[in-house]
Amino acid sequence: MSDQRPAHPSRSRRLTATLATTALAAATLVTGALVAPATASVVAEPVRHAADDAAVRLTPVGSYATGLFDQASAEIVVHHAATQRLLVVNAESGQVDVLDASDPTAPTKVGTIAVAGVVDAEGTTIPAGAAVNSVAVRADGLVAVAVEHATKTERGWVAFVDAATLDVLGAVRAGALPDKVSISPDGAWAVSADEGEPADDYSTDPAGSVTVVALPGTVTAPGQDAVRTAGFEAYDADGALPEGVRVFGPVGPGYPPVLPSLNLEPEYVEVVGGTAYVTLQEADAIATVDLASATVTDLWALGTQDHGDVALDPSDRDGSVALRTFEGLRGMYQPDAITSYEAGGATYLVTANEGDVREWGDYVESARVKDLGKNGLAPLCDPLTGLKGDADLGRLNVSTASGLSEDGSCYAELHAFGSRSFSIWSTDGTQVYDSGSSFEEVTAAAAPGAFNSNHTATNLEGRSDDKGPEPEAVAVGEVGGRTYAFVGFERVGGVAVYDVTDPTDVAYVSYVNNRDLSVSVEDGGDLAAAGDLGPESIAFIAAEDSSTGSPMIAVGNEVSGTTTLFAVGTDDTVELQLLGINDFHGRIEAGSGGVAGAAVLAGAVDELRAQNPATVFVSAGDNVGASTFTSFIAQDQPTIDALNAAGLEVTAVGNHELDAGFDDLTDRIVPASDYPHLGANVYRAGTDEPALPEYEVVERDGVRIGFVGVVTEQTATLVSPAGIAGITFGDPVEALDRVAARLHAEDLADVVVALVHDGAESSTCEDVEAADDAFGRLVRETSADVDAIFSGHTHRAYACTFDVEGSDVPRPVVQGGQYGTHLAQVGLTWDADAGELVAASADVLPLVVDGAPAYPADPDVQAVVDAAVAAAEEAGSVEVGSITADITRATTADGSEDRGAESSLGNLVADVQLWATSADNPAYGGEPADVAVMNPGGLRADLRYGEDGTLTYRDVAAVQPFANTLVVAELTGAQLVDVLEEQWQPDGATRPKLHLGVSANLRYEYVVDAPRGEHVVSVEVDGAPVDPDANYRVAVNSFLASGGDAFSTFTRAASRTDSGQVDLAATVAYVQAHSPVEPASTGRAVVTVGGDDDGSPTPSPTPVPTAPDAGAGWVTIDLGAVEVRRGRELRADLTGLEPGQRVTVTARSTPTVIGTFTADADGQVLVRWRVPADFPLGEHTLEVTSQGLDPASATFEVLAASGPGGSLASTGATVLVALLVALGLLGAGGGILWWRRRAAAA
Repeated sequence: MSDQRPAHPSRSRRLTATLATTALAAATLVTGALVAPATASVVAEPVRHAADDAAVRLTPVGSYATGLFDQASAEIVVHHAATQRLLVVNAESGQVDVLDASDPTAPTKVGTIAVAGVVDAEGTTIPAGAAVNSVAVRADGLVAVAVEHATKTERGWVAFVDAATLDVLGAVRAGALPDKVSISPDGAWAVSADEGEPADDYSTDPAGSVTVVALPGTVTAPGQDAVRTAGFEAYDADGALPEGVRVFGPVGPGYPPVLPSLNLEPEYVEVVGGTAYVTLQEADAIATVDLASATVTDLWALGTQDHGDVALDPSDRDGSVALRTFEGLRGMYQPDAITSYEAGGATYLVTANEGDVREWGDYVESARVKDLGKNGLAPLCDPLTGLKGDADLGRLNVSTASGLSEDGSCYAELHAFGSRSFSIWSTDGTQVYDSGSSFEEVTAAAAPGAFNSNHTATNLEGRSDDKGPEPEAVAVGEVGGRTYAFVGFERVGGVAVYDVTDPTDVAYVSYVNNRDLSVSVEDGGDLAAAGDLGPESIAFIAAEDSSTGSPMIAVGNEVSGTTTLFAVGTDDTVELQLLGINDFHGRIEAGSGGVAGAAVLAGAVDELRAQNPATVFVSAGDNVGASTFTSFIAQDQPTIDALNAAGLEVTAVGNHELDAGFDDLTDRIVPASDYPHLGANVYRAGTDEPALPEYEVVERDGVRIGFVGVVTEQTATLVSPAGIAGITFGDPVEALDRVAARLHAEDLADVVVALVHDGAESSTCEDVEAADDAFGRLVRETSADVDAIFSGHTHRAYACTFDVEGSDVPRPVVQGGQYGTHLAQVGLTWDADAGELVAASADVLPLVVDGAPAYPADPDVQAVVDAAVAAAEEAGSVEVGSITADITRATTADGSEDRGAESSLGNLVADVQLWATSADNPAYGGEPADVAVMNPGGLRADLRYGEDGTLTYRDVAAVQPFANTLVVAELTGAQLVDVLEEQWQPDGATRPKLHLGVSANLRYEYVVDAPRGEHVVSVEVDGAPVDPDANYRVAVNSFLASGGDAFSTFTRAASRTDSGQVDLAATVAYVQAHSPVEPASTGRAVVTVGGDDDGSPTPSPTPVPTAPDAGAGWVTIDLGAVEVRRGRELRADLTGLEPGQRVTVTARSTPTVIGTFTADADGQVLVRWRVPADFPLGEHTLEVTSQGLDPASATFEVLAASGPGGSLASTGATVLVALLVALGLLGAGGGILWWRRRAAAA
């Protein structure tokens, strides 16, 4: 089948199925991250190494190659999140290459930035031959480019470009040779390190400087008046230069003076707050610059690494990896790149200590150790003289400008270039950490045959004599709540990762080198096959800025001319966190019953995602529809906006998404949503063509998660048929199996998760799995290709795991209740090395605990909610209809509300509910209800006539403010009578009676002063007595349907079907269709003193006291009757319990567990058990147990089922079945007279 996923705008945090198909289908899983095909620049087997407990590893996923070898065609690289572009300095062309990195497996050149010919702010034209050295970009797209003059000793420029259009906006003059440009984190400054190198013949030496440019707040070029220069002239005075800062060079005729202002060469710059930190590489120092005043405020000499303690391999001629220590040998740090991060409230600087040699004209600073004492160079002092052999220090290049004894006669110390390490410094110049010999130890372990190779040719130790791996680049970023440094090795290549979360306790993590060491380009090897050579810069791309939703790094490689993207992830196991909601129904405001509101929901997702960035937020449908007034009045746009802001990434379509029809879903809801609506079992009528997207693939930490959505097959009965014309709903199991199999067969996903808008009627896992319904079948029969199931529709909360044939990992099946009260949480552990799922977990997280939010509110989502509330206040004044008179609740003599009496308003709402679930309502497509009832506690305001009877939305909404949905429950006639009996509340209830409003076609008689369970005398539906065994469809709100207000019979309904309507919307539609609305009649419930007596025996309920074993006086068991017939209910009232105490009730002697129950706030449990038809006759024991207590029990007798003319033992009624059959009344379609005869009350 072709991919039926409709096109939609690209979303930055998801890899679409199209991408997965076109770019990744033929790929192999590379440990740890995204999967990419082996291309010219991503080698098949990168060099790897990792610590045993490595939490983070790098995987090359895609690369762009200029095809130029050793031409500096890929140097500084930066990432711009808004355009998903990489800006890469191409020094060979004198331009900036612009790469589209939205597909990280295939970065593509989409343009260039050329600055030659641009007229600067002083009116000077940037000439041809000017070199581009560096680039930086602000979040809004303002790009700064450092441009070197064609004559490098002349002043250069900082040019400005629009990242979106690539238009050059202008340029300002800078110092000589702008080498690195940075933009401050607040976007206020551009700062250029102007290196000021000498002329090639050393005839002149321009001043080194730092150019500070105040930037405009818009994407425009600043003027020259925004430019100031910080120089080093203050250090030219005698004694001004701090000790240890290296200022040196040739002295004599034809050479420029050796002054700090000329000799110091700014290399790299990092901005923190209002301060720039500038590396002075040759000087082995760092300068600090105050940006506001453009003044150099301090110079720090960095000192040297003591190789008497820190080992290195100094020889390229010893034929082995030999890390050793040497007294008197020191490595100058001489950092190139510098970056910063915060830890523990302090800022730290991180430097890549590359080392560099000053070499201009005839002046050459370096010499091999064995050549000291020759050609006019001072010799070695003792005891260094014995180390001049090639296998020792003889081959090592050292500085001739430092290390001399006090009298200058010999070298007392040897100063090597670079420390072969990276360091962490405080902002006062104190070294906090140095990696020592770790780099060479890592490369020796990863590539023992090429550990100190050069970048142009592969060899064992071609760079041991000269800076070793040569750390050139460094970047810092946060992954999974920890901070890591990424250090690039210019010579052997690769990037090493260190955990620097605690700068005093740094740990090596991993190393990867995207290089084929069998290919030596200098020796004629194929450049395209070599991979990456000569990493020059690293850009860290945070998860929130990445096109994949996971962190990455981009590396510019100057020798190979490649720019390569690496996924940052764990390649041991990936802990995925899936967070789900269902049946949110527009509950954007916090409310009662644990409803947290959209802002707290979003805050919970934010907090949990911060704990584990490998998180996906999903829904199992019914996000909208049946909503509270605030969302309902705006057609649920506030809910869509809130879920967009909360970061919902994918949802199954629910039946309520179709409330206004399929076209409304596709034309309004889907375009407004930042997340796709999936429906793999939603088809064009008469075809197998999907009408909605079937799946969505989301990538986290290199794991591709395929989400497949389905909706209940009964959807057609839950919405208006006219709205879904031409649409059919198929078997969800078939759809899940089909799409999941495709995702695996075509290598589109690693794991598959079902989003199912259907669910279990029970919250116990045993019932979820065993249920004899469509969802129970889905749980049991869905193939092992599906790894987890998020469910909905039934508004239950459960977190289960079930064994699945064909899988070693139990499958989570979860549902998060309703209205955003909970988040369903699934954990999946993916072993990337093995390429398989190895563990799974399930949980349900409450968002409100003890009445208070469990998570902080997200301010952006709260703003959406606040705006919706304000708009709803205004919309609430809109007129919807009218009434002819006051329609009110019942009141007492003092005028207060009386929930124990019949009311016109209660009956009207019941009439509304019956109409809403009938064929008269064009919005309802289900099977019509027979009767309706309404609880008085759900009525919170009266409808008042006022001046003219006008009703507004607000008037109607105030009556039923809880936004319950309308549910049709299927009860027997006997159960319908039980519901009416339950109006008389359990002992200890605040109100002894809650009088139900009933629809006009339901009438009953009752006795006021009667024993519990014996109040109702007769019941009629549509003028005919109810049949106890017939089925009646009763329309109620979802509160009652779930057993609210102790109407527990509804929880035992044969079925409960959501009508797809919220009570408010149904009432508004009724008012609009029936205005002016008249008060509903009362007198539907009639008080009587008794009923007719046909002479049948009427046993009275007999309280049976507990007969506990010794020590079991912790509960009292009251049985409604000591005799009960097969097929009838045994009732037991358990009292004297502790609130919340759990008890298990068992019928013996044949042990039958009736259930486990929790005592209510009054310490009561009502047990109602229908005796099985085959339960043994005779005397039995009802046993009650609770942990740590002795069992308690009471006896009862089971009698044979009543035959023709028999009595109904549980009700005291006599049903003349044989007579009724003879009269042909059974099955005649009408209700059968069922009189509940009681002893008349005097």
